[in-house]
Amino acid sequence: MAYNTQSSGADFLNDVERMAGEGFGKGEIAQRLGFKNTTTFSSWLVRASQKTGKPIPAFREGFKSNARLRVEAVEIRPRGRGQAFGVNIPQEPLERLGAKPGDTLSVTVGRRRIKLALARAGDAKAAPAAPRKPRLIKRRTGD
Repeated sequence: MAYNTQSSGADFLNDVERMAGEGFGKGEIAQRLGFKNTTTFSSWLVRASQKTGKPIPAFREGFKSNARLRVEAVEIRPRGRGQAFGVNIPQEPLERLGAKPGDTLSVTVGRRRIKLALARAGDAKAAPAAPRKPRLIKRRTGD
């Protein structure tokens, strides 16, 4: 579908609204309409919305959305002596994960969140190899 910059923008907005209603995301709609990137697509959307007075349609959330993420609040308490602490995780999220008593969890620590996943048999990381000796680089001279 080809649109020109001189059109009223109503056809463009109607097509975008139809595709958004079908469940396509912003990037998918931009690609189907022939835009090379979503920045250009967004500027066309804003311009068409200003010309027609119609609002920009809502798009399906992308994979980076936290809309479906359920956050469980847990309390961190000190355990024993020293700097050790523990977390009591409610049973329901672990059941959703498919964990059973005796299973091991792999823990991934990011800046703001801690991710728990069931550890599989092949997921265990091997011990790091011994450091290598640095190689000597021989350079030829122009003799």
